[in-house]
Formats: sequence, C-alpha cells, structure tokens
Amino acid sequence: MNNDDWKDDASCKGFDTELFFDKYEEDLELRPAVDELCFNCPVVRECFAVGISNKAIGVHGGVYMENGKISREFNKHRTKADWAKVYVNFTTNTEQGNQ
Repeated sequence: MNNDDWKDDASCKGFDTELFFDKYEEDLELRPAVDELCFNCPVVRECFAVGISNKAIGVHGGVYMENGKISREFNKHRTKADWAKVYVNFTTNTEQGNQ
C-alpha cells in the first residue's frame, strides 16, 4: 500500500490546492468553507499527521499549519465550537466505513 493512498478518500480531492494555502491566507471569508470541508473529511487524521510530520505549511487536517505547527494567525478566526469539531474529528473513529 502506498503511503499516500489515503489521499484518494480526501474530501478535497480534485479541489484547487491553493484553497488550502495562499487563498486561505488571503481570504477571510473563504476560511470557514475550507474548514467545514475538512471537518467532514474521512481522512482528516491522516492529513493532519502528514502536515505535522512533513513540517508543512497550509491547511492539513482542517488546521492551518506553519512548519508543521498550528498557526495562531491563520486559525484565529475559529470559535470554541470550531476547535471542538477539530477535537471530535481527531478523537473519534473516522476510518472508512466506520462513521
């Protein structure tokens, strides 16, 4: 199994990747829509783990990162309810077929 096979199940597959990088940084009104897409993704944990391990920049697992760390600047639009959704996504079983 290829380590990137999880990407085939990502909710963002086929989307413009700039939505998760430059466009996310530049457009405050776009951020909640991107966040919601990630909140409903079946591979959110895998994506987040890759973002951390690769010291990535951009949205990974529904969280904007800078060098693999959560960015305060680009996540400051989130409410406590948003962070609760992130927590639920990371702590519940989101594997395929178990939702």
